[in-house]
Amino acid sequence: MNKREYIISLIFLLFTYGDTIANDTTVFSDGAEMQRILYVSIFEDKTGKLAFEHVKDSGQFLKSEKSIPNLEVSSSTFWIKFKIQNLSSYDNLSLFLEAPTIDEVELYSSTKQGKTEIFMLGENKLFSQREYNDPNYIFDISIPKGETREYILKVNSIEQMMIPLSVGTRDQVQSIIAENNVIFGLYCGFILVMFFYNLFVYFTTRDNSYLYYITYLIFIGLTQIALKGYTFKYLWPDSPWLTNYSIVILSSIASIAAMLFIRSFLLTAQHTPRLDKGLDVINVIFFLAIVLSVLNFGELSFKIMQLNTLICSFYGLFIGYKIARKGYRPAKFFLLAWSILLIGAIIFVFKDFGLIVFNRFTNYTLQIASALETIFLSFALADRINILKKEKEVSQAQALGALEENKRIIVQQNIVLEQKVKDRTHELIRSNEELAKVIKDLKDAQSQLVQSEKMASLGQLTAGVAHEINNPINFVSSSIKPLKRDFNDILSILSKYEEVSQENFTQKSIEVNDLKKELDIEYLKEEINSLLKGIDEGASRTAEIVKGLRTFSRVDEIDLKRVDINEGIESTLILLSSMMGDKIMVKKELGDISKVECFPGKINQVFMNIINNAIHAITKRKYERNEGIIIIKTSEKDDKVVISIKDNGTGIPEELKTKIFDPFFTTKDVGEGTGLGLSIVYNIVESHNGSIDVKSELGKGTEFVIALPKIQTHI
Repeated sequence: MNKREYIISLIFLLFTYGDTIANDTTVFSDGAEMQRILYVSIFEDKTGKLAFEHVKDSGQFLKSEKSIPNLEVSSSTFWIKFKIQNLSSYDNLSLFLEAPTIDEVELYSSTKQGKTEIFMLGENKLFSQREYNDPNYIFDISIPKGETREYILKVNSIEQMMIPLSVGTRDQVQSIIAENNVIFGLYCGFILVMFFYNLFVYFTTRDNSYLYYITYLIFIGLTQIALKGYTFKYLWPDSPWLTNYSIVILSSIASIAAMLFIRSFLLTAQHTPRLDKGLDVINVIFFLAIVLSVLNFGELSFKIMQLNTLICSFYGLFIGYKIARKGYRPAKFFLLAWSILLIGAIIFVFKDFGLIVFNRFTNYTLQIASALETIFLSFALADRINILKKEKEVSQAQALGALEENKRIIVQQNIVLEQKVKDRTHELIRSNEELAKVIKDLKDAQSQLVQSEKMASLGQLTAGVAHEINNPINFVSSSIKPLKRDFNDILSILSKYEEVSQENFTQKSIEVNDLKKELDIEYLKEEINSLLKGIDEGASRTAEIVKGLRTFSRVDEIDLKRVDINEGIESTLILLSSMMGDKIMVKKELGDISKVECFPGKINQVFMNIINNAIHAITKRKYERNEGIIIIKTSEKDDKVVISIKDNGTGIPEELKTKIFDPFFTTKDVGEGTGLGLSIVYNIVESHNGSIDVKSELGKGTEFVIALPKIQTHI
């Protein structure tokens, strides 16, 4: 047979229906291969609710005009009636339905005794319930030699329904099963080889085109396997739902990956920006089909997927053609690979619609085309790497030439630059000298300002101490004159007693008594006791102030000491009590805390500045007697001592919270502060490895929370 005769025979094979229909009975005889059942009648139950008893004697069966009925995609239930005459020497035959994607299959057979045998299979049942371990539907039937039996097949599905029925011996069926398994194994092996090959190349190149292509490979392979029913057999035999909808889901994901591959491989955004946007529309439609499948809109989702697959097939071909015309070589490989897949898909669809004959070749055209496409796409990807490699070599050569030119220019410019560097160096030296002088002046100014802040605090402290000491001193000095007078009166009484003698005792006693009455001796006693008590209280208060001043200043402690924080707070409050007057009330909640290792004088300075700011904030609100409140709490948390100083003053605006610790920042009026108080506080706390946090609300007050470690690990 020459090439021309072979092509003519192939065309005849594709477009002929095979045997001529002679009657309405399929005859199986010895020596025959699997016999195709060509004579069937079909009844469509659009309700899907009719029972076998209502259908078997119905006169509404219509003879099929096609040798292999194509029921398309329909929600109806179809009843297919056919007859088989057995002229072979075998009584036990097998009915073979090569349509693994049909959801429900029931076979009804009437015996001579009038009984009805029912065989039920389909994707709606678990795979383990099948008698034969095969994705296709196989029914064992018994027809005595020379007899004819009538069968009715009930089918429904959400997908395309082709009904290729055959009858043969059980050995013949097993032979077909073995052949299908071999083809399945070869196809799976091929897909896995291409997958691992391209996966290896992806990890080598990190090109996203390979990643999309690998995804496409996996899902197009799974789609082809699902079309043959092997996913139900091997992957999810206990999930009829997934089997029913897997073709739509797998095919849609494969198509989405294909569109992403086209975009990345053909650079559609660069070469055809308008057509590139259409890829997004196609992917959205595929995603819609997946969603509808999940929501159990099986028939609608399959039709959308099928139509969109047809559109995207021609759309991808058109994009490849447009880009290939622009001279982009990878597009030519893509065009060839995509055309092969499209031709295979067209043959497969034509077979579904009965335009060409259903046989082994047409049944596997989609798998064959898919395998050939993966080969050519792999060639295309490899060619793209070669193109990129050549482009890289050209760019490297251009870069090397540019480097040589740059080297020459640099050599020439270095001479000029060296002189400019020398001139610039002299300028920088002069600028550095001027800058060093400015920095020195700034440091001196900063030191003066810090000292000014310390002197301001010392001035406040001195004024407070002077005021506090003045009160008890005035108390003592004002008591001296009355006390002196009272002592003189008592001395006069005592001198009268000295004048008393035996002879004038009576007379002098009268005078003494009169003098006691005149001077009110009882009042004198009470007044002397009161004055002595006042002097004692004044002296005690003076001693307390001096002790508080000594505790606060800690002038004799310049090293780290373990001190009682509560004691430092008490001494600070004593020195600031004169500034509070009668409008501010201090609430102390000092806990039983451990001693803290610190510089006592500096920590007391922290308390002084924060409490002083609280007094200033409360004073600005002009509270009445005891309305201003300062709450001071101390507690322990883990290895730290926590001090909280809270007031009900004016508060701090939110936008100023981040600035309050900046040097020279102040919210006080001009002349009332330098803006260094809280900056000094922050530096002291930070130098003690502590933390300070401020919480404030405008119009309600401010709280400073200080946390100091009990032990200093480094300072």
